[in-house]
Amino acid sequence: MDFLENFGLLALYFGMAFLGYLAGSRLRRKGKESSLSWTGKVQTVAIAVLVFMMGGRIGADRAVIESLGSLGLTAFLLTVFAFAGSVLAVMAVRKCFRIDREGVRRND
Repeated sequence: MDFLENFGLLALYFGMAFLGYLAGSRLRRKGKESSLSWTGKVQTVAIAVLVFMMGGRIGADRAVIESLGSLGLTAFLLTVFAFAGSVLAVMAVRKCFRIDREGVRRND
């Protein structure tokens, strides 16, 4: 795909998102929130279909399947380091703001 095709698809995506926003805001303003209760179920089904389609597409790629071992190791290492970094960042912020384990500020 060239740049114009990608730009066109991006413009289509943003246009559809904006139309959905407009429709939702208009219905919410008119007090018809109960008529929007089905949207959660539709979103859940759409996400499930999207994940299934992505898994099928990735699973059909022979190069991905052949390099699954190294991809798994890389994903594992990224997960471990991201988790460790998050824990260390929370500990540093808690220490900086003098917050104990219960989330209460200490007055030392």
